[in-house]
Amino acid sequence: MKTPLLFLCHRMPFPPNKGDKIATFNLMKYLSKRFDLFLGCFIDDAFDLQYRDEVAKYCKETCFIDISSKRYIVSGIRSLVARTPVSVEHYKSAGLQKWVDHVVEANNIDYLFAYCSSVAQFMTPARFADKKRVLDMCDVDSDKWRQYCENKPLYSKLIYGREYRLLSNYEQFLLRELDGITLVTNEERELFRELSPQTYSEKISTLSNGVDVDYFSPDAEYDYTDQPQCSGPSICFTGAMDYWANEDAVVWFADHVWPALSKACPNLTFYIVGGNPSERVKDIANLENVVVTGRVVDVRPFIAHATVCVATLRIARGVQNKVLEAMAMNKPVVMTSMAQEGIALPSSQQSFVQDTPPAVLSAIKQLLEAPELARSVGKENREWIETHYSWDGALKPLDTIFPSDAL
Repeated sequence: MKTPLLFLCHRMPFPPNKGDKIATFNLMKYLSKRFDLFLGCFIDDAFDLQYRDEVAKYCKETCFIDISSKRYIVSGIRSLVARTPVSVEHYKSAGLQKWVDHVVEANNIDYLFAYCSSVAQFMTPARFADKKRVLDMCDVDSDKWRQYCENKPLYSKLIYGREYRLLSNYEQFLLRELDGITLVTNEERELFRELSPQTYSEKISTLSNGVDVDYFSPDAEYDYTDQPQCSGPSICFTGAMDYWANEDAVVWFADHVWPALSKACPNLTFYIVGGNPSERVKDIANLENVVVTGRVVDVRPFIAHATVCVATLRIARGVQNKVLEAMAMNKPVVMTSMAQEGIALPSSQQSFVQDTPPAVLSAIKQLLEAPELARSVGKENREWIETHYSWDGALKPLDTIFPSDAL
């Protein structure tokens, strides 16, 4: 019989097709090897309802709370009254709290682990004070809201500024209450330590992201239900396209890089691959040789077809899975320094971290015009990922955080 552990996350950890779901899926898979896992999570997309049985394979017991019809505007109004962060108010659930209370008591669970500060609320009641409670905060989410405040109209500044202040205070409350907080990079860890009282600095540690090197492999078998239709060269950007940082990244690229790039390489196609594209992203599809795919079954055919992957994020927190995945698939990546944050790179890839439109343009053209160079950089990237970014190695600190008798 394995040691029981409660695992909470704000979104169903399947399918592993976007950043946080990739992380939570691999956390679930890793923890399930050593623990009887009691998983509580939310379903915020009706599409994911079909995967409940798939997730249950890894768990002793599950609780899924469907909030796919819940709207942030309603949560925002409630947060004004409650004076809580919108992101915390949105995930309030008497049903999940009741389930947590029951399984912790009924199964004598001493280990409570949450991914994302929004669901830490379910393990902060005083009745759990004698448990070991750890939050994988992933990144300093409040600082992301601070970044959103920059260069925004006044009404946006007020909204984002309020969320930044409330969330920052909430993060400090969690640091005081819980036994430990992990962040995805050493840079995020040090930032949070700088923002926190020195008294609690030892509670803050690093739990890195990894990449599934078997799944994201140039030799893997892909699902070709969706695949590139162009016969010529292509570049691609992958990610959830209703996420503001991804939207901003592709809009910036389309406005400042693509016109000159498409003129220099008229047979080149730019694929924007990811679900729920916003209206701003959909508008980019009106440009010549730009394809906005929407949700796809498998992103790997688009990465495999691309000569170069791009990750031109100007706002980012933590490790960008899109970068690791492209590198794992033998691809060179032209990325901004924000997208590279927290990722060590092999020497041949380092010169393709650029932040200005002319430099990004030059880097992509260099790789397109020299296929041998692109292949060489991609090969070194793959070897680097295999050595430094496997999931088992990245999640090894959990063995110390939550010791168990499991083999």
